[in-house]
This record gives sequence, C-alpha cells and structure tokens, in this order.
Amino acid sequence: MPLALKQKMDNAAGADAPGDNAAGAAVAAERLRVLIVEDSRMFTSALKYRFEMDLGVDVVTCASLADMKKAAADADHGFYLAVTDLNLPDSPHCEALDYALQIDLPTIVFTGKFDFHTRESILKKNVLDYVIKDNDRAFDEIAAAVSRIISNRAFRILVVDDSKTQRSILSSMLRAQKFQIIEAASGEEALDAVRSDPEIRLVLTDYHMGDMDGYQLTRKLRRLYSDDALRIIGISNSTDPALSASFLKAGASDFLYRPFVQEEFQCRIAQNIGIMVKMEALRKAVAALTPAVLSA
Repeated sequence: MPLALKQKMDNAAGADAPGDNAAGAAVAAERLRVLIVEDSRMFTSALKYRFEMDLGVDVVTCASLADMKKAAADADHGFYLAVTDLNLPDSPHCEALDYALQIDLPTIVFTGKFDFHTRESILKKNVLDYVIKDNDRAFDEIAAAVSRIISNRAFRILVVDDSKTQRSILSSMLRAQKFQIIEAASGEEALDAVRSDPEIRLVLTDYHMGDMDGYQLTRKLRRLYSDDALRIIGISNSTDPALSASFLKAGASDFLYRPFVQEEFQCRIAQNIGIMVKMEALRKAVAALTPAVLSA
C-alpha cells in the first residue's frame, strides 16, 4: 500500500473510528454541545427541548450576537456546531453567521426570509445547511439537519480522483459535513483502501483516471461488496449523458455530473447514507425476528 495512503488511513482511524472499540465507546459516551442563537424565546425553547430530548445533546441558548460572543469567547468553548438565525436585532446582515465561521464553528442557519440573493450569500459562506422557517415543518427540518451532522461523524468516505485539486475540493466539502475522509489517487489505491479498511461505507470516484477509470473501479468493487455494504457514487466532468447509465449498470448507487450544485451534492450524499442506515436497520430487524419465527 502506498505510504501516503496508509498515513491518511491511519490519521482517519485515529479520529472517532467506528471500528476501534475504544474510540467507538468514547463517541457513544460523549455528550455534544450545541449553540442556538435566536431572539425568539418561544422558538428557542422549542428547539432546545427538541434537541435535548430527541438528540441527547447539551444546548446553550443565546438571544443576540453579543450573547453568542460571550458564550463562545473561549477557544475551548466545546461547541460541536451552532444553529443560528440569519438576522438578529444586533446582527441584521449575517454578522452572527460570520462570527461563527470566524471562530471555526460549523453552522446551520435558519431564516424566515429567503430569496436567490440570500441563498447565494449563505452558500458562499460554506454553511452546513440552511432551513427556511416558513412552515410547520421547520422544527422537524432543523432537528433532522442537526441529527444528520451528528451522525455523519460515524461514516468514513473514500474520495478517488487522480487530480489532487478535485480530491481536495470534494474532501473539503465532506469534512465540512463532519464525515471521516480518506483519499486515493488511483483505482488501485482505492481497492487497497477498501480492502484494508472495512469502515469505509461510501466511495466517491471520478470517471477519468490513469490506471483504471471509475467505471472499471465500480465493477471491481461491486464484485466484492454489495450495495448495502458499500455505496458507490460516480462523478464526471463529461457531458456524455450515457455515462451515468454506464455507471449505474456497473453497480454504482448514484451518479453526479460536475459542476454540481452544493445542495444537490449534500442531498445525494445524505440520501445514500440514509438508504444504507435503513437497510442496516432492516437487516437487524430481520435477524432479531428470525429466531422467534423458527421457534414458532
């Protein structure tokens, strides 16, 4: 195995790796802290209750940017992420979001006003997600977004691309979503990585590579791993509309054409992870029922 790849895998394995019993126990025992920044007392109380009861996290609430700065002033504030309203009385132009990003605090934003300009402004700031609080499902959507970011840390994703720049872009987008990331610069490195690390759950592979293309890599991976054990997403800059069909026929779980919209990328990753989680839950349910059925 190439030394660079091994080092990347070792680094990933040392960070909350689900396959490591000690690390896994630490993750399970850890109680995360979430910061809510919102000036509506009713909205804040409802979110705080939902997060603490449903997600099992500790919540600190702030009603203003000034309060936020006090709560997160210490470099060791310990917040896993922030959930903040886009506009507050002392933060009418996204200053609260800017402060969160300034102190490297991953942030989910919500807003009652949303338009094309607001969307562009939010996405340029590389937020975790955004939720529009204009309907009764806003609480559910915010809770689901926080739950997804929390659970992402248990998933390891392999990014395969012979372009260092493209690997870096994809890896940065995924790390921002709290995933564990491993990189491979070729198809052979990717095969070595998946064989060596059973905790890799999803592979993102480019089509054009030197030693083997993404289509060939997908076929080789699919001979070894079923779709419920390993999700594979193909990616390409090609404008050939038949390429996606070829990837899917080869066993890919999904396909994306570059350049992709950030929300689409995040949704596709979340959907594939969600499908895998549901298949695992179904498999466990069947396994639990089987003894009872056989003994009946």
